[in-house]
Amino acid sequence: MLDKLPEPARSVCAVAAFTGLTRSELKGLKWEDYKDGKTINVQRKIWNQHIGAPKTEAPEEGVFVVPVLRKILAKYKKDYPPVGEGWIFRGEKLQRPLDLDNVSRRDIPQHINGAWFGWHAFRRGLGTRLYAAGVEDKVVQEILRLADVNTTMAYYIRPDKKRAEDGLRKFSKMMESKYGIKA
Repeated sequence: MLDKLPEPARSVCAVAAFTGLTRSELKGLKWEDYKDGKTINVQRKIWNQHIGAPKTEAPEEGVFVVPVLRKILAKYKKDYPPVGEGWIFRGEKLQRPLDLDNVSRRDIPQHINGAWFGWHAFRRGLGTRLYAAGVEDKVVQEILRLADVNTTMAYYIRPDKKRAEDGLRKFSKMMESKYGIKA
């Protein structure tokens, strides 16, 4: 997907995919929130035209930026240097925060054959892929900055039939070895 998208859609999607930030947090990012080059400190969210504080205190701790995203952001900053209020993703004409609804309607679907599932899909996708990689549910909760692990498990980690079958096989082997239960 990232190879197919033009800027700024490419970089917005990369930040969404590698950090799990919400649409309102993506829209509210300024370059000053990424000044150390290693973490993004979410200081604000923007919903429609309203600028407000992040939903929870967890975003203030900073979101780790993986090396591949650091490279993407370095190139993006070189091509789109900070101007005005320093919004990372801004409209070219008025220099205000980029309207991500417009990006998702006009810039993304045409480049990915219409296979667009919205900004929130990046959060769910990150949660699911982290969990599939063996990251504990509480750690996934922390990465996504969610208040409750039950929310993480119910809405951000998709069920996986193969993972379930592997889990049951592992359970079966444990029952055989520990309790001598055989088929």
